[in-house]
Amino acid sequence: MKYIGPIVRSVFRLPFTLYSLTLLFALFGSFAPVLHADEFSQVSHHTARLFSYGTLVIDSRTGDLHIEGWDEPRVEIEAEKVVRAGSEAKAKPLYDQIQVRMEGGDKEVRLTTIYPSRKLWRPFRDESRLSVNFRIRMPFDSNLKIKCVDGDVRVEGIVGREELLVNYGDVEIDVPHVYGLRSLQAHAWLGYVQSDLQGLETGGAGFRQKIWFWNAGGTQDIDVKVRMGGIFIYREGD
Repeated sequence: MKYIGPIVRSVFRLPFTLYSLTLLFALFGSFAPVLHADEFSQVSHHTARLFSYGTLVIDSRTGDLHIEGWDEPRVEIEAEKVVRAGSEAKAKPLYDQIQVRMEGGDKEVRLTTIYPSRKLWRPFRDESRLSVNFRIRMPFDSNLKIKCVDGDVRVEGIVGREELLVNYGDVEIDVPHVYGLRSLQAHAWLGYVQSDLQGLETGGAGFRQKIWFWNAGGTQDIDVKVRMGGIFIYREGD
């Protein structure tokens, strides 16, 4: 598999996102204490039944997501809460500030991360040191819908419909059956869109990059939008 994410991310993502976040934290006075903190993590596991052609809906604020398709009628989730603090003792109470909520089953499962309420006078306080990374296995023929504010997303082995919306981050999508792909719409407002699928080779980078594909004989629809970051569409093993 080809992979150019970190290289392009260093050119397009970091100068804009880190500059913007640094400016915001400087304005609201919450960035400096985080600079001297270490990372600590806590892992939990969640599961729910999900039928073929059901839908997994994910609403994530900060953290990476890795989703894999498998031949089982359920969703299994490993959630890793990551906090930044001066010591392990100071990290423990921070875990409770992030909640991982899993609801529903059978036809629809919803996964949500819940953060502390924002205060008008310091809306971004402590958010830079609270994140959740997910490793998820779901039925390969179910549908996937993701909203992620800040994080990288990787999807492998899913043949159902995919709707991915990421504000800041890189998205990699493995298309298991190229001839089963009916439609593909990929758009990056600032970053890159690249594919090594036959007929979709592109290496554009900059503002408003996009690719579009239609095959009336296919069944899978993929719609992915990234505000700042990159999109890479590939086929595993190519």
